[in-house]
Amino acid sequence: MAERPATSHPAHKTLKFFCHDMPAVLDKGKIDECIDYVKNLLGCMDDGRVSVSAYDTAWVALIRDLQGRNIPQFPTSLEWISNNQLSDGSWGEERFFLAYDRLLNTLACVVALTYWNVHVDKSEKGILFIKENISKLEDDNPEHTTCGFEVVFPALVQRAKELGIHGIPYDAPVIQQICALRDRRMER
Repeated sequence: MAERPATSHPAHKTLKFFCHDMPAVLDKGKIDECIDYVKNLLGCMDDGRVSVSAYDTAWVALIRDLQGRNIPQFPTSLEWISNNQLSDGSWGEERFFLAYDRLLNTLACVVALTYWNVHVDKSEKGILFIKENISKLEDDNPEHTTCGFEVVFPALVQRAKELGIHGIPYDAPVIQQICALRDRRMER
């Protein structure tokens, strides 16, 4: 698997906004500010200001209720995931197929649905898609990867393992190659 030069992506700027210099424990005001920001983003997705990303939506779906209840803080994110699975079982851009993008989005959505134990049928379709398409990463052009794919994808694979998601080909050679690339990058 060839290495790809880092590029900037608008979603990464948003992520840096949330993560840059954040203390380990946030005060109530900062938490409320972050919640309001995410709600605003979710609320304006349909007006063309923000393009919807299955990957980002899946991460938002993993946020647990801040009142301590065992429910998602943003339940509409799970609803969006449920309503936007493609007919082949994947999530991502419907008009064109990029293996890196589809597999990353699909794994993120499967992790989110499994984490909350909802829409098992959709998770199973997603797992089948991953199983049937993971080898396409070997043939896909590395220039088509998303920035940080070699770090993010193995982290999602690990999360899936921790959740006990069966059927994902964890030992597939291409996944091992991606993990080795991550390890090389992390050594720098």
